[in-house]
Parts: sequence; structure tokens; C-alpha cells
Amino acid sequence: MKFIIREVIKSDVPTFHKFATDREVAYFNNTDMMESFESFHKRYEPYFLGQIDNLKIFTICIDEMIIGKMDITYDLKNRSGEFNIVIGNKNFWGRGYGLKALNVLFRYAFNNLGLNRLSCKVYAFNYRMMNLLRKLKMHVDGVLREAEYVHGRFTDVYIFSILRKEYEGDV
Repeated sequence: MKFIIREVIKSDVPTFHKFATDREVAYFNNTDMMESFESFHKRYEPYFLGQIDNLKIFTICIDEMIIGKMDITYDLKNRSGEFNIVIGNKNFWGRGYGLKALNVLFRYAFNNLGLNRLSCKVYAFNYRMMNLLRKLKMHVDGVLREAEYVHGRFTDVYIFSILRKEYEGDV
């Protein structure tokens, strides 16, 4: 099986919508399971039209099958970025593909974009994501206590980060 990370193309969006409306995936990412495809697709239009210059969206594939997506928004002046990742195909959860994908993203951010810092926000109940970020030796910068109302209750949001000098990849 060939592991591929590539920039998103328009034909990927229906699969992303399928992931976002899956009950379990939506739970961990707090997405609207009832969101229409039209509404979901509209959020990608500015990206495909080249109207957003500080965002990159990537598709995660095994062979030709899309298993997830990740994105990074960045500020080149301050050399910092924030990322998100979703392995939407649950058959690939816990198999190390998120770790592999984020290593690619980190190398891109530090080597290609020249960033100094990467961060990610995670809901307190998303243990799988927190474990993944710890495997990457990311630091918990802090906790925004009861910062968001999710699934009928207030939940904490953890802020993880890693600096260029801390990353053990090929920077």
C-alpha cells in the first residue's frame, strides 16, 4: 500500500463531507452531522479560487483511497501555524497514519514555509488526538477551561505546540 499526501482537489470534497457527517468522526471534531453538502462545499470555494493565501489543505490517501485530510493556517510574519487533522476512514484509526501524515506536515511547515512554531487545539475528550500529539513530542501550552460548548456541555480545550528546534524530523 502506498501512503500519499497531496494537495486537496475539488473531487476530494464529497469524501470529506462523508467523513464530517459520520457520527463518530463528527463527535471528536464537533462537526455538524446534518450539514448539507452544498453548505459544506461552499466553505472550500475560496480556497479553490485562490482567495486564501495563508492556508494549505492536504488529502491523506492510501493508494487511491482517501482516508483523511489535514490543513494548516499560517502567519509568515510571526512564523507560526495552526493545524488540524482528521482520519475520517475509521478502518485506518490506530494504525499510525495520523502520525505519518503529521510528520509530513511538520516537515512542510518547518522546511518549506520556514515556520518556527506549530500548534493544535484539542477537545479534552479527544484522547486519541492527545495521544498522537504526545507521540510527536508536542508540548501542552495550556488549557482553555470550559472554553467551548460541545455535545451539550462545556468542555476544556487543550493547546499543544511544537517548536522547530524541538522537532526531531529532518529540519
